Amino acid sequence: MATVSSDYAVQMHGITKRFGAFYALKDMNLDVKKGSIHSLLGENGAGKSTLMNVLYGLYQADEGEIYIGGKKTDIKNPNAAIANGIGMVHQHFMLIPELSVVENLVLGRRSRREPFLDLEEASEEIRKLSEMYGLDVDPKAKVCDLPVGSQQRVEIIKALYRGANVLILDEPTAVLAPQEAEHLGTVIRTLSEQGKTVIFITHKLMEARDLAHNITILRNGKTIVTVPAREKSNEELAQLM
Repeated sequence: MATVSSDYAVQMHGITKRFGAFYALKDMNLDVKKGSIHSLLGENGAGKSTLMNVLYGLYQADEGEIYIGGKKTDIKNPNAAIANGIGMVHQHFMLIPELSVVENLVLGRRSRREPFLDLEEASEEIRKLSEMYGLDVDPKAKVCDLPVGSQQRVEIIKALYRGANVLILDEPTAVLAPQEAEHLGTVIRTLSEQGKTVIFITHKLMEARDLAHNITILRNGKTIVTVPAREKSNEELAQLM
């Protein structure tokens, strides 16, 4: 376990989560450096999504502590996570298909021109974010007209628009065609280069090794090891899983 430090975007120490008598997570540790791409690697049921749901405030840990930028933080719900600069893109997107991209992004946010929504100002901000991170999203497009890969990029922009410095991606390539997955890899690297921290959940060895700086392997709700992504072979990673 690393010492608590502001060099880390996220530190989760001794995290335990029970559902009745079942331990979904048991004394888990995770330390993610600022600006890094960090993969949570493990088979289905290893505890990857549960751990990130704790970080995003969807679940409450029974034991353990969370530190954001070296500061102990109590994350009781997703609003608290967002307020602490944490965004999450789920496997099933949280978008309203009948609305435009910009309408989806301003939902639930206060406008400086209340009771009116300033869609033009929001659209301009979306264009800037899209250009900065290579996301290629049209603010005026209807979500229902967008392919899956573009909808995922809308979710990423939504997190960034809300001020995310830490972005959690849950099995992000599971719904993507190979070309879309390749584009997503470029976006993730750009996010890291621009100082954002990306944590992505996967069970794919090659994906973890190709994209991540560091890999934390989970098994049966426990942290097995954290290693630099290229330090272990595929065979060694598979054994640890």
